[in-house]
Amino acid sequence: MEYKRLYIAYGSNINLEQMAHRCPNSKVVSTEMMKGYELEFRGVATIVPNEDSEVPVLIWEINGRDEHSLDRYEGFPNLYRKELFEIEVNGEKKECMAYLMNKGQISPPTSYYYNVIKKGYEANGMDTSYLRAALERSVCRQHYNIEPDEELYEKEDFEEDEDFDENDDFQMTF
Repeated sequence: MEYKRLYIAYGSNINLEQMAHRCPNSKVVSTEMMKGYELEFRGVATIVPNEDSEVPVLIWEINGRDEHSLDRYEGFPNLYRKELFEIEVNGEKKECMAYLMNKGQISPPTSYYYNVIKKGYEANGMDTSYLRAALERSVCRQHYNIEPDEELYEKEDFEEDEDFDENDDFQMTF
C-alpha cells in the first residue's frame, strides 16, 4: 500500500501551480480554517499559536515522494520542522502534518512571494484578509515595533477624503 499523508499548506504551497511542480502526485482535499493559529511572516510564511485567531489552510494528500520533495523545498529540518495536528477536514478530525519555522525574526515577505501566496488564496476561494493582516503585522512589528491599529484601516476613516477610492490599494502595493 502506498504511503499517504495529509499536509497542511498555509503559505506558498497553497499556490496550485507551485504544488503541481513541486509535488506532481499531490491532490487537494479541502480548504479549512485552522483554529488557534495565525499566519506570520519571517521573510517567508509560518504559523504561530494564538488562541484568539485562525488561519485559512489548504489540505493536500501527498505521497512519500511528494513529502521528500517538500522536505527539500522547506529546508527540513533546519529551516522548518514537521509537526502533527489534529484538525477538522471535511467535517472529520484528521491527523495532518505541517511545516513550522524553527526560528527567525518577523519581517515582511518579498512582493513576489506575497503574490504567489495571494494567487493561491484567490484560486482556492480563501479570504485574503488573513494574508493582508499578516503582512500588516509584519511591517508594523519589524519597522515600528507596534501592533497594527485595526481602526486605522477602517474604510470609514478614508471615505470623507475626495481622493479616496475604495478599490485603490492605498496601504501597500505588492
